Amino acid sequence: MKNRPLLALLAALVAGASLSATSASADRSGSESSPATSAAAAASRPDTPELTDLALGKSYTLETPYAPDALFSQTEAAHPDDTGGQLTDGVYGGTSFSNSAFVGRIWQGSRIVTIDLGEIGTVEKIDVNVLQDNASGIFFPSSVAFYVSEDGKKWERLADGVSKLPTTLAGPAAQKIGIEGVHKTARYVKLDIPVQSWMFMDEIEVLGTPDQSGKKPHPTPDNSQNNKGYPKAGSPQAGGISNEALLYTGEWQYEPADWISYTKEDLKPYVSYVDPQMNRKDYLFDGFLFLQYGPLLNGANYGTTGLPTDKADWEKTLDRLFRTDYDLGALDQAVGEAKQELKKGSYDAKVVISIPYPRTDQSDFGDVDGDGISENMNVREVGEEQALLNREKVVKWYVDEAYKRWEAAGYHNIKLAAFYWYNELMSRQTTVNEDKLVQWTSSYVHGRGAKLQWIPYYFSRGWSDWQADGFDTALMQPNYLFQNTAADRVDTVAQAAYDNGMGVEHEMSDGVLTDPALRAKYYAYLDKGVEHGYMNAFKAFYQQVKTLLTAAKSSDPEARQVYDKTYQYIKGVYQP
Repeated sequence: MKNRPLLALLAALVAGASLSATSASADRSGSESSPATSAAAAASRPDTPELTDLALGKSYTLETPYAPDALFSQTEAAHPDDTGGQLTDGVYGGTSFSNSAFVGRIWQGSRIVTIDLGEIGTVEKIDVNVLQDNASGIFFPSSVAFYVSEDGKKWERLADGVSKLPTTLAGPAAQKIGIEGVHKTARYVKLDIPVQSWMFMDEIEVLGTPDQSGKKPHPTPDNSQNNKGYPKAGSPQAGGISNEALLYTGEWQYEPADWISYTKEDLKPYVSYVDPQMNRKDYLFDGFLFLQYGPLLNGANYGTTGLPTDKADWEKTLDRLFRTDYDLGALDQAVGEAKQELKKGSYDAKVVISIPYPRTDQSDFGDVDGDGISENMNVREVGEEQALLNREKVVKWYVDEAYKRWEAAGYHNIKLAAFYWYNELMSRQTTVNEDKLVQWTSSYVHGRGAKLQWIPYYFSRGWSDWQADGFDTALMQPNYLFQNTAADRVDTVAQAAYDNGMGVEHEMSDGVLTDPALRAKYYAYLDKGVEHGYMNAFKAFYQQVKTLLTAAKSSDPEARQVYDKTYQYIKGVYQP
């Protein structure tokens, strides 16, 4: 039931991969100038030694930072490095991703290319030629990290190369991302290239001279441990939350029409751990993230698909959320009853409210600031800066309205701890100001006393920039439950999350209650939480609307065990 952009995007990208596979024998003659021409142009003064491409024809390794994913390794095989030397053969692919000069790679964090120049020379300039074709899900990396080494063991990190073309450029277009003025002696050159969706590259140049006139590289201090670690359970950054349940609320075209919402009784086994007779035994979740169920009956969607939502749609989600006997009102009642009955320990229930995505194709959102003018967020119509200002107005209005309704409701047993950014990727292909909007939102909700959360899907665009964008916590979706891949997908996400100070989202569908294979997949999240240590960190649980409620009430021991094991896991006593 969750809005999973990864699945829809993957379908489009796989279709693109299959199209390119039919033209894998395309001409690799290229249309770019030769390395010799580029090198000659680089010699700016008569007394400057002529630069040559030290990497031309040299061997290299092309690796992922983590174990290659079973599913996506197969997907990217349609765009292989089939000679093992395409990145240093001097051949360019123009601007067509179907040209076999291009090597295509998809997600999995980044790609690390390490080139052996054969002998120590002086490196002056390094660049990688990359492609952007937004319609095909192929994006320029926003930056590339460059390293040099004399022995392949001790590395100096140089300046990062940055993209000079806008993220919104439709393309297809190619550019070189690189750095110059290096003047370092090196035998080995390494590039770390982010891959967030598809990344296509066709050539890496290392321009320099075969002598050793440059400065020796100085190993860069290893600061990799600085930002490592999962977010701490109950920390201020997490809004005091340790274990968060995702609760959807929204319209439903079938009966019962109000199925995607929660009553007090529905919430009982989330607030409390209950026995098979539904008697309370302990507290369970302490965080409750209320999200919009994406599609509306009018064809709009709170996310990035369908028609863009407007002010009336955003008011509709607040109207649902703040009902007396459903959702927030029901949670307040359920927590009050649990406290009265259990009378044990300290328990605080924290609420997180999702902010719908303010779309950049919405021309008529509605007037939110009382000036009689409907907010136009359409970048193509009003330009980047005005669209950003109008999106900020819309977000401010929504946050203020949420606080206004919260204060009017007078809840006694729940606390508004955080807001949640609904879109699961940074949509940089639709606006150059996506990051600025999130940074502004972070600042604004902080000023209101709340935190800002995010749960991006598997290595989605912007995942590693979560701190720079102002999110207080970010949890990555492994998407393992929903895709035909190996269990080491969770290992990879666990390690990537740890390396970047993130947490891990746990995912279950109703199928885990009836399908042994899906149930084993869900338990893999728990097993690996013990193995990697994220069991004891701040974490969240995605469910297919009411999976845990169904499990708690089930007479099937296997289904009920899903609920019991989740409780054990949340309490930190689960054993694989």
